[in-house]
Amino acid sequence: MDLLNQRLQEVKKSPIHSEHIKGAHAGHVIRIETFNQNGEKEKLIYKEFAKGRNNEIDIYKKLADHLQSFIGLVKWWESPPQAILMIDFGIPLKDDFMESPFHKKKKSIMSILQRLSHLHSLKIDQTGVPLNTHAITYEWSEWAIEQLKLLNATHIWAPDWFTQIEIIYHRLKLAEYKVRGPLTLTHGDPHLENVFRYHGEIWFIDWEWTAFASPLRDVTILLQDVYDEKLVQDVYRAYKVLLDKKNVSISNDAYRHDFHHLYLDHTVMMLAWEIEKYFQGYTAEGRIKEIVEFKINQINKVVRGEADLFEKQ
Repeated sequence: MDLLNQRLQEVKKSPIHSEHIKGAHAGHVIRIETFNQNGEKEKLIYKEFAKGRNNEIDIYKKLADHLQSFIGLVKWWESPPQAILMIDFGIPLKDDFMESPFHKKKKSIMSILQRLSHLHSLKIDQTGVPLNTHAITYEWSEWAIEQLKLLNATHIWAPDWFTQIEIIYHRLKLAEYKVRGPLTLTHGDPHLENVFRYHGEIWFIDWEWTAFASPLRDVTILLQDVYDEKLVQDVYRAYKVLLDKKNVSISNDAYRHDFHHLYLDHTVMMLAWEIEKYFQGYTAEGRIKEIVEFKINQINKVVRGEADLFEKQ
């Protein structure tokens, strides 16, 4: 705590109260209540990064000026232990999202899409910013196959879904897919636990996986918290309109192909994560059955080319 107090003094903050936040974080996270220079109370988050999970620091060094309106960053420290200080945005949108009625879910998702369209339309010289370029690999499919095999071996309601994933990735040569639309700056992990509404605006945390990629990378990750086909359809149609309004040029064909391939890969990714959470005891058996069946159904619809899922007016 001595180091934390020292770092707070650097930014002229006087701590009142602090508490460690428990959870699956890539490091130590502390919620802090402070006084600022004007004697006003503020709530902040201090995060020390775990070893090997400090890529956010590099992202902020390269892009802090571009990202400030999305991240609420107060300061970062490169010296060990590497850490950031940021605004405490409160509770993530996911806390209320799952139990909300359809119209509230749609309103929340559309507000996130609006913010993502601002991010994806940032004018950044990619040659001058040394960031990774995202690409589909076999990493998620291999993990999902192993998880589905475990599910199949232990639950009579789980058929051999893993064989479908194996066939799909190899038949479609998914890891060889080349994005057809433009590459933009992407967050890389905007699921609803990383998205907040604060003072009427949408904010994002955990920028560790930021990279240049199709803007549909973020959209298809966001959709992993959506379990309603009608809302998936609405998002698919709405984001093309938003990109057009932001003058992010992408043809209908390129948009469709990029969406389908990225949605497929990220749905497989979330299959693996959700099954892992189930085996760790965080999800009830009835719920994991619903999750897996929904996502397998989405995968099969994309593979079969059922355009009405995404194109139906």
